[in-house]
Amino acid sequence: MAGATRAEPRRLALAPGDDTRLAARRVLAFHLGSFERERPAARGGDVEAVHQLRVAIRRLRATLNLFAPVLPAGAVGSAAEGLRTIGRAIGAVRDLDVLAMAISTRGRRLPDESRAALGPLEHAIVERRAVALAELGRVLDAAQSRRLLVRLNRLAASPPGARPPVRLGDSAGNLLRPLLRAVQRAGRDLDEETPAVALHRARVRVKRLRYACETLESLAGDDLRGVIRRLVRLQDALGEHQDAVMQASWLRAYAGPAQLPPATLLAMGAIVDALERRAGKLRRRAARAWRRFDKGRVRRALLDVVRRFGTPPARATRTRARA
Repeated sequence: MAGATRAEPRRLALAPGDDTRLAARRVLAFHLGSFERERPAARGGDVEAVHQLRVAIRRLRATLNLFAPVLPAGAVGSAAEGLRTIGRAIGAVRDLDVLAMAISTRGRRLPDESRAALGPLEHAIVERRAVALAELGRVLDAAQSRRLLVRLNRLAASPPGARPPVRLGDSAGNLLRPLLRAVQRAGRDLDEETPAVALHRARVRVKRLRYACETLESLAGDDLRGVIRRLVRLQDALGEHQDAVMQASWLRAYAGPAQLPPATLLAMGAIVDALERRAGKLRRRAARAWRRFDKGRVRRALLDVVRRFGTPPARATRTRARA
């Protein structure tokens, strides 16, 4: 299942003078292209392609969310649920891949006899992944999904209409501001005691803001780069916490009805304990990352960028796309 090494696509370099509605269509077309490139290999079960397909869907959703004020409301609204459905099908496969990697990593730290006892669990994950992969193929082939992608490609290729153009540099601050506020609301009470559901909600909002900042990075030059690095660290801590919590929950749920040898159950218990300890450490790490973002110069830098959008940077930069 291992994926072949692939060159990462480069993001578009947008400019402050671009028409916001045309820029939205260019970004949408870019991520639709990424989705189409990864789809064949993902359907074939390639682990990295499944990951990149999920990233493409997430960036498509983030693009529609960021540019919703300048795109046709009907098109954005009708696409949201369809992209969510595709995203859930991809996520079902990807989550099992991440679980399998976690089992492999944790298993190597167990004694030899405990590691060998994980065989039935690993076999079960492979079987469930095969089912999830078949379901992903069904969802991608469904008429609803095909119509959705046709509509999005048509939107990406459509003219923006007769209204006067609006400079992206002038509108970028207004596009970013609600995403920043959503992150601030989600993280307002984030600390070491925050429940997992609230941490997940904060993670989703941080991810949307990060993707938006990456989309608009070339407008602000170096000013956004440090902010993006902080957002990546915060998202990573929140995402790894969510993975550990969900993996421990999955293992507990699977162990209940499954007819497993006692040695396998003992090995699974050791992994669950390790995952729960890791989740606690990651909760504390996420709280520290949030404080660095919210109370330090990073958030102020982002606010300054939002206020100053409209002034072209000295040069536009191209950076590699990140997951």
